[in-house]
Amino acid sequence: MATIYASLPLSGRPAGAGREILAGAERALNRSGGSSPELVVLDTGGVARAEDAARLAASDDAAVAYLGDFYSSQVHAAQAILGPAGLLQVAPVATSVELSGPTLICLMPDDRAGARAIAGWLVEAGVSELLVVHDHDPGYGAPVGAMCADAMRERGLSARSRPVWDHNESPADDLAGAEAVLYAGVAGSGAERLWHDLHSANPDLWLLGTDGVAVGWLAEALSPAAAARTRFFVPLEEPLGFYGEAAMSLILDAVAEGGDDRREVVRVARAKHTAPTGYGCLTVVDGKLVSA
Repeated sequence: MATIYASLPLSGRPAGAGREILAGAERALNRSGGSSPELVVLDTGGVARAEDAARLAASDDAAVAYLGDFYSSQVHAAQAILGPAGLLQVAPVATSVELSGPTLICLMPDDRAGARAIAGWLVEAGVSELLVVHDHDPGYGAPVGAMCADAMRERGLSARSRPVWDHNESPADDLAGAEAVLYAGVAGSGAERLWHDLHSANPDLWLLGTDGVAVGWLAEALSPAAAARTRFFVPLEEPLGFYGEAAMSLILDAVAEGGDDRREVVRVARAKHTAPTGYGCLTVVDGKLVSA
């Protein structure tokens, strides 16, 4: 019997997101009936685990596709193994612009599309000067922050950038002229303090964040006043389960036509896939993330 591998984080901090994606994939598989391929689910919470999952899938002669991984770094590591093996990889939520490969399909618009969406929102909001603050991650925060600053400049607006402040530094010292601050990075333990420090320094600032900051716990922690000036930009236009379902549906359609021929499964999947472009904007209402 043909086998589909699903590589997702099902334990640890991102477990909720991983399980939601998996539930969507299982819904699509259940709809396909009794003749559908067997699903092998692997819990992968880090790059090394993703590489192990990819090796297992690549070495399985019955494997016809691989659904995963969750983080862009995992997708990149897995594609280095799955690509040479000719095994279709469908990544439901990864967004790095660096992701590519002979058998890889990403369902989300990439970070460059996000940068353009943020710039467009800023223009509509009448913001003429942006301060981009990025975390120290060379794989996400720094390059995404640079993309956002470039997208602003392409629209004829002013943008400058800097790394996130250390604990002994005051954001207030670097806000002169800024009408909005965009944080490009992942929400860590200092995100709540950063948001409130920025709001205290200038209550009129727009406080913006990329998708790595659009997390429920931060939304719950924001004061109503800070929340009112906050917007998060995300490639999600549907709940996470939708993307798991879409990934599995694409795989099943490709397998239905391509059979157990890996090369043909990849060809069919690429022909059926349409590159995504949409991007969403979230605000915080009563501690919850909602569409703006």
